[in-house]
Amino acid sequence: MNRKSSKAPRSQPVLPASKKWLVDGFLYFSSRMVAKQFQSFAIQVNGAELDRIPPTTPVVVFANHASWWDPISASLIRQKYFSNRIFYAPIDADALKNYRIMAELGFYGLKLNTIRGAADFLATTQVILQTPNSALFITPEGKFTDVRDHSPELMPGLSHLVSKVPEIVFVPLALEYGFWDESRPQIFAKLGDAIHCDHRKHAETELNKSQWNELLTQRLRQTQTELASSVIQREGSAFQYVIASRPKRLGWYDYFRSWRAFLRGHKFDPRHSAQS
Repeated sequence: MNRKSSKAPRSQPVLPASKKWLVDGFLYFSSRMVAKQFQSFAIQVNGAELDRIPPTTPVVVFANHASWWDPISASLIRQKYFSNRIFYAPIDADALKNYRIMAELGFYGLKLNTIRGAADFLATTQVILQTPNSALFITPEGKFTDVRDHSPELMPGLSHLVSKVPEIVFVPLALEYGFWDESRPQIFAKLGDAIHCDHRKHAETELNKSQWNELLTQRLRQTQTELASSVIQREGSAFQYVIASRPKRLGWYDYFRSWRAFLRGHKFDPRHSAQS
């Protein structure tokens, strides 16, 4: 007599919801929130490098995990540089329960540090990357990490995707949040050079999983290092702007300064770095 398995059958993975009208509304709200909380959102990007990405090839943007703001930063980057693509991003399953609206915005639950969670992540992600025009944003460090700490290993699921999807493009994304001359912080980002993986064309896809993990890690850390150099040197001209800097008056002192500039026939600039 055949015994029935005691294990419950695993459900088939489904494509997470990503409703455009909700995503657009979320981005409108997010851009206003970022403009209010931050001085600017500055980014370094090689436009020609992005143009080399075939329009229907799935893209995985993998970033360091610096802040609570990372999902919002990723959403705004998708809107500006990958606007023709559908946004998806894994998020901690418990956090998703607290922000259920995000399940309609392309976010899907990820149970960290469990075998079942890793398998579910790979299955759902594979469905996403088989969908035309998809863009997956992921923070493979798996936890909040200081931007200068490059020691954490990336979760193995990232390199495992190479064997699951015939054609894929990886794009490293470095994120920082810091202060320059003004009272509010700034978001700094850099999109690094893309890594094209096509089993049908490129020999580099013959790397094993460990070698792929090493390559992806090296590219992310390199992108972080390059961004850090520009941030440390305060190279404002080296950035484009997702959200441009908008000077903000700071109370009565700036109103006094504006009247002084008016009496002198000057245009008032409330930036701290501006000349009086």
